[in-house]
Amino acid sequence: MSDQDSQLAPDDPQPDDRFVTVRGVRLRYADWGDSGPLMLLLHGDMRTARSWDAVARDLCDQFHVLSLDSRGHGDSDWPTTGYNFAQRAKDLEAFCDALNLRNVLGVGHSTGGVVMSLLADTRRDIFERLTLLEPMVTVNEKFQRMVSTRATSPRRTWGSRPELYDYLKAHRMTGRWREDVIRDVVAHEAVKLPDGRLDMKWSPDSMKWSEREGDYLDLKPIFRRLDIPILFISSEGRADGFVELDPVMAELPDFSMLKIRNTEHNMYMNRPDAISWAINAFVQGQEVSGTI
Repeated sequence: MSDQDSQLAPDDPQPDDRFVTVRGVRLRYADWGDSGPLMLLLHGDMRTARSWDAVARDLCDQFHVLSLDSRGHGDSDWPTTGYNFAQRAKDLEAFCDALNLRNVLGVGHSTGGVVMSLLADTRRDIFERLTLLEPMVTVNEKFQRMVSTRATSPRRTWGSRPELYDYLKAHRMTGRWREDVIRDVVAHEAVKLPDGRLDMKWSPDSMKWSEREGDYLDLKPIFRRLDIPILFISSEGRADGFVELDPVMAELPDFSMLKIRNTEHNMYMNRPDAISWAINAFVQGQEVSGTI
């Protein structure tokens, strides 16, 4: 690591890197230590297990926190296929079975929240409760066509970690991330290419149209079937997009919704302290709702 790179490396506690092979795919996960009930964190598209670092550091004194790199992300294998929701849920099921994870406190962001919800619907023994950070409630062709363009769009690369840091700090959205989160991303979510430049750790195959075509869903019926407590967290910038859940919350006593001020979709990177507080309060059985 160069002197410039070392100046950007976080000096906070780091997790242990662990690997397990399931369904022919080697999955990497971060293990923050055995300090209590099991909690599993699952990221969304184009992020990795290490995007959760700030949240994990807040929670690892009270919970045994594991954070998984999904296939095609981070330091897990990057196969060319297997990225529809059903296959991702099978990956997660196989991961939980391989580690004998039961009655887990699940925390999923975006696509990670969708995958956890799908698995909870078919395997009632794995999750005790779910905290869902803006999973897509309905996914249709329009949405999948939109996100699939990322598979073929030119990828931005950076000449060094300081250059990536400066880019993230100046960007309209990532510049709102907390400082330690930006440093974690620079240190752990970027990979050096053969030409020496840096790229982010996600496979374009995970977004391609052949994996997205026909992969549509509606989570509302699943939420109504699940007999576990669910906390649905939305960002202030996107809360209006989840009004379709109002009837679900009215019908289900164990379904609550929380809005986080001054955040966008990656809210746990904007305000990890607020997300950590909400997760902990929810797990402890406190009422968590409204806006914070």
